[in-house]
Amino acid sequence: MRYALTLIASSLIVGCTSVTSESLSEAEVNAIEDRIQAHHPDLSYSQQRAVTELVVRALDNMVFVEGGTFMMGEFGVPCEPGSEELCHADIWPDNDDLHEVTLDDFYLSRYETTLGDFDLYRAVMGKAPYAPELRSREDRQHLFEPNLPAWTKEWQEVKDYCLWVGELASKAVDLPTEAQWEYAARNRGENALYATNNGQWIRGVNSPGDDGVLKTLPVDSYPPNPLGIHHLTSNSAEWINDWYSKTYYQESPGMNPQGPDAGETKVIRSGGFRTSDSANTTILRDNIPPSASSYIQDQGFRCAVH
Repeated sequence: MRYALTLIASSLIVGCTSVTSESLSEAEVNAIEDRIQAHHPDLSYSQQRAVTELVVRALDNMVFVEGGTFMMGEFGVPCEPGSEELCHADIWPDNDDLHEVTLDDFYLSRYETTLGDFDLYRAVMGKAPYAPELRSREDRQHLFEPNLPAWTKEWQEVKDYCLWVGELASKAVDLPTEAQWEYAARNRGENALYATNNGQWIRGVNSPGDDGVLKTLPVDSYPPNPLGIHHLTSNSAEWINDWYSKTYYQESPGMNPQGPDAGETKVIRSGGFRTSDSANTTILRDNIPPSASSYIQDQGFRCAVH
């Protein structure tokens, strides 16, 4: 009798603490739990549950993007309202070479990776919280709200985060390629200049208000683009899988381009909150070294499933 009661109590505990998912079956969630226990056997039960929730949340937040063909790069905007003559949308020359790209289906995260999830990953990997001198100050607590975009320092660390999620999920999770990012930002390759709900930039409505304060915002602050993806511009600049080359658009293969084989800097997309409104476009591309000297507030990332 005591043994039977123990079994019943155990089943009730499991039932009460089971992680639920919007997109995964119970069996799939259980498989994730098993992989987490195998990869991280020294974590406490509460830590394993938190990691399970992170992985399930990452998969639930993946937006399906049907593949297709589009013209990647500077597509031009009317030089004047109503004009048929097209002018460049920005001053950056490395996106001027319009070229045809075809992509397979993929998934892209609905949100930028949050500070809370990145903190948990780093803790699981035995790393101390970054920016401890700021975190300890009461007047800087607002910078570390868990739903803000993650601060980052190294391209490899953010790539490792996506690969770690993929390993625990048994999915091909990685950083998006540059072509995937632009295709999704432009609503499957439309000539959408801004990755907002309507392709326009309206301060305080679908982009940050003009209050003179430069800061990152919670990852779900403004309406998503038509695919359902939030903040592909205006919040945090985002690491991309590709190495950068200023001539790559002239050399890019047409099918599923992956970027150059090597390079000195990595592509980042989305201007982030420090970029002017007119430059926060879906075609803007920049590049930075793969490692910085410290963690940077407006340099984030999101994962994809290839």
